Amino acid sequence: MGDSIFRNRRSGRAFWLFLPLLLFIYLLLFPRPGGKENFFSPIWSKDVSPASRTVSNAEGPNLYFRAADTFGYADLQGNLHYVGQTLHNLSLSDTGFISYGSVPDHVVFMNTRGEFQFSIKSFGYPLLDPSGQVQYSINTDRSGLKRIDSEGEILWSMGFSAPLTTIALAEEECVVGLMDGRALVIGAAGEVEHQQTIDGSRIPVMLAAAVSADRNRIALISGIDPQFLSVVQRRDGELITEFNLELSSDFRREVQLRFSPDTRFLFYEVEDGLAVLDVRRRSTVEFGAAGVLRSLDSSGELTAAAFRRAEGSGLLILRPLDAVILSRELAAEHVYVKVLGGSLILALDDVLLRADLVEG
Repeated sequence: MGDSIFRNRRSGRAFWLFLPLLLFIYLLLFPRPGGKENFFSPIWSKDVSPASRTVSNAEGPNLYFRAADTFGYADLQGNLHYVGQTLHNLSLSDTGFISYGSVPDHVVFMNTRGEFQFSIKSFGYPLLDPSGQVQYSINTDRSGLKRIDSEGEILWSMGFSAPLTTIALAEEECVVGLMDGRALVIGAAGEVEHQQTIDGSRIPVMLAAAVSADRNRIALISGIDPQFLSVVQRRDGELITEFNLELSSDFRREVQLRFSPDTRFLFYEVEDGLAVLDVRRRSTVEFGAAGVLRSLDSSGELTAAAFRRAEGSGLLILRPLDAVILSRELAAEHVYVKVLGGSLILALDDVLLRADLVEG
């Protein structure tokens, strides 16, 4: 795709028209405290609306973002490497993306600058692992899963007797949750390495799955009436149930579930809030936040969560099992969060900004 898609000769004028809105966002999100304490200091902001996009020639994006119909790649210095708009849905990874229509017959993989890499026949809805090196295809009726290479060849294919309800990817391994309450750990060659069911619920169904960064733990949320959180640990090459916790939630949909990068904490959605579980101590703290959890990310220093509400959104930033650093109501309809060390990246509708946690 050529530069003409992104460049606009009126971008300088658009910036000055946009400046008051950016100042308002800064004052709303990041007020400077009077005493000495931690606070967020704005570093940069970018307008990523269709009329104001500019793309840098800088090398190496650090992150991708998505808000409303806009997505793209940027770096910590504020350089935009690519900005685009979704068609129907999107699969993003560190090395590129697939944007596809409601009924894709072919899918196109683009790199982080929006340049064509390859096109293959579609067998359903495409899904990329975080690295972008492993690609899957989910049947449109959720009755099966295929792993596909960059030539369009099917490496393995698996059908399910019950619809797929959740999936978590970890390099060449994936965890699939099914409506009948089974969780399948599938290896690189398509073999089922482990099958897990959680007994005790009136309705068995898998609602969430997550794999730790070291791949030694798998977390699952399952069941209706009641719901359970389960953690499975890899010991001597085998997956053993570490513990099950009964939850007070009553979700009837897929929910958010994620490990911290160091695997110590497990973050999961609760009704009107976010729960943080210390996996080793098995102690849980819940943080209230009205709305549906839409975006969640964590580093070793910070955890950020964005909640969709009937009107606007909510932003919650905290240190696990410690304290809430920031809690704000936002007028933006769509909010995406990304945490890199002590840096917070926010995409709010057509604005992308960075703020760093500092002590002042």
